[in-house]
Amino acid sequence: MKPTHRCAALAIAALVIAAHAGAGEYNPVLTPVPGDPSVTAEITQHDNGRMAKRAFRKNGKLDGLFQEWDADGNLTLVAEWREDKGEGVWMYFHPNGIVRERSYVTRDLWDGPSEGWHANGLKSFEGEFDLGVKRGPFRYWNEQGQAFGPSVDLVAQGASPRIILAGFFPQGFNAWDVTFSIDLETMFVGTGDDDGENRRIMMRQWRGNAWSALEPAPFADLSAAEGTPVSSHDGEYVYFSSDRHKAEEPGNTTRDLYRVSRRSGWKQVERITATPAYGEVSLTTAANGTGVMWTDRRLDGEARIGLYEVAVGSDAGSFRILRNLNDLQTGDSSGEAYPVLAPDGSFLLFSNYDLAGADTKEDMYITLREGDGWSAPRALGAPLSTRGNDSAVQVIGGNTVIFGQSDEQGTRFYAMPVTSLLELGMQP
Repeated sequence: MKPTHRCAALAIAALVIAAHAGAGEYNPVLTPVPGDPSVTAEITQHDNGRMAKRAFRKNGKLDGLFQEWDADGNLTLVAEWREDKGEGVWMYFHPNGIVRERSYVTRDLWDGPSEGWHANGLKSFEGEFDLGVKRGPFRYWNEQGQAFGPSVDLVAQGASPRIILAGFFPQGFNAWDVTFSIDLETMFVGTGDDDGENRRIMMRQWRGNAWSALEPAPFADLSAAEGTPVSSHDGEYVYFSSDRHKAEEPGNTTRDLYRVSRRSGWKQVERITATPAYGEVSLTTAANGTGVMWTDRRLDGEARIGLYEVAVGSDAGSFRILRNLNDLQTGDSSGEAYPVLAPDGSFLLFSNYDLAGADTKEDMYITLREGDGWSAPRALGAPLSTRGNDSAVQVIGGNTVIFGQSDEQGTRFYAMPVTSLLELGMQP
């Protein structure tokens, strides 16, 4: 027998109270105060007469317990409202009564732990929201209990590098640069022709348990030359370079740094630099408020790319250069490129080319933070360095490094544990 609506409501109310007891942050309002004249009940029915929805309003606003049923009498949702906004625990159900999803809500935004189950009772996903955005990677499982999704596809597994992103790009597609959002469910791709023309920023998203097709990023200006998207250490921004200002600033035709906010749905763009003397290429940041900028020309006017350590505040206008990093390879005139800072600022990866004046490809190096400065760079040998061009892409979650290798056969991307990377960096 199915429980009555009243029994079901009481049972679910008990679950909601139990869930909140663990959170300890919110006292749910499950029923209106008896006799309160400001409270009204709102009840709707399906065509067959079964209950469809029951809600309570206080002074006209949704407040307290909210429930929905399907036409067969199965409870599908129990939720909480406060002053017309979702608040508390929201629980969705499969027709067989198994919880489909349980999530916390704050002022109409998913906020806190979120988890779900398949109709057979096996876990389907788990993760945590931070005021409407995913705090980090979510984990997903199919109905057989097998893990899948970006947290499996992109994160290092085992001590050795493994290839990732295989088959992600169309035949002949030139992916210059790749970066991922902090939840790993949005990929930004800097692309263009082999000669560097028609630079664009594209994106793919994890939707409906699969990656979407490539499309222009919401912030992309298709009339501008743009590229080198880099996710910030906390995932709140993606930094990128663009010359979208050139129409209004004919004296500045080089690219400058911009950033776009995750919380704006990747639409709200801020300008970081405005420097016609040299072109910025990318910016990588760390939690200690520092970053490393890659420029198209060095600040002394030398026609060679270079790196600079910078201070990066929460205000876009607080950006400033701290020190020149172009002498990391002491006494060498090589070009430094593709910087990637560890999220905690403890190490910096970068690529060098034309070492000792020779026409060498880009090889990966690591330098460790030492006080206010950096240690002497160490070359990262095989398997991170090859006869082609090798460059770091991103450090994910502090435990996985993604890097790329390019040669005449195209670009391949790999994931590797940070511990293995550091071991290579410590070898004499």
